[in-house]
Amino acid sequence: MLIVFLVRVIPKRIISFFYTFNKTTFVRLKYSITETQDHQSFFSERKTIPYFGEDWHYHEDYELFYPINGTGVRIVGDSIEYFNENELVFLGSKVPHLFKNEVEDSSSEVDYIIIKFKPVLIHKFVDNVPEFSNIKSLLEKTCQGIIFEPMESYLMLEDLIRICESNGAERMIRLISILNRLALIKKTRALTSENFNLLNLESEDENRLQKVINYIVKNYTNAISLKELSELSYMTTNSFCRYFKDRTGKTAFQFIREYRVSRACQMIINSRKTVSQICRDTGFNSFSSFNRVFKSVKGISASEYKSKYQRLKNQSS
Repeated sequence: MLIVFLVRVIPKRIISFFYTFNKTTFVRLKYSITETQDHQSFFSERKTIPYFGEDWHYHEDYELFYPINGTGVRIVGDSIEYFNENELVFLGSKVPHLFKNEVEDSSSEVDYIIIKFKPVLIHKFVDNVPEFSNIKSLLEKTCQGIIFEPMESYLMLEDLIRICESNGAERMIRLISILNRLALIKKTRALTSENFNLLNLESEDENRLQKVINYIVKNYTNAISLKELSELSYMTTNSFCRYFKDRTGKTAFQFIREYRVSRACQMIINSRKTVSQICRDTGFNSFSSFNRVFKSVKGISASEYKSKYQRLKNQSS
């Protein structure tokens, strides 16, 4: 959906890690245990309650997450994006994540499906049955977290719902069937960076980077200078530029432009604003600059992106 902006904020000691989600909210990375009913080998549930919590967590299980209704923020490893409806995500074992609905969506209907299953369960099949080699390859990709395109995701929805409604052996059969169908989909996107590693940065270093990112997220509609960001980091401008690119793989201005485009995409999908209004509301100082940057990031113009999304929406309705 939206361009991933990489935030390598993973500490050496995950137990003592605090992830700064905004200026006043801190998200502690927790280890989570998935509880299943006595007569079930894996967890599946359809939920209609918005989640505004701060539980950025990881667990042993593989996880499928499908938002039917509702939008919000998705944090997976070193990736932060806005998520929309019909975006199926498949997470590998121990990949840190958080799917958080936005506060302004609290009055809207929220509807999503979560399915979790343990590696020991699924690998009993895929490691010993040659016919499941495609599923094994799919599971290997999930160490970075993978996302499926909305149209491909939508085609899986009915089967995902049926898993939540099924009992007995039918649940397991449906799970294997869904994994097999997902394994046949060629066009997917990894969520975390290729070099993502839980043991990446010292706590002091991560907090410095997070302050800068929080500042950009809060002030992206305004002009942001290197001087502001370097002062926030207690660095010279040159030192800050080297530091930021080393940690994120982008220059500060690349990061800001991509974040603004990310917000523009969110507005195109979830509002009735015109493209020119969105240009003004995302911090661009001219329409020509907005179009140039948007196309360089997304490969198409904002108007084309809006038309493409509208066609996709009409096809799925």
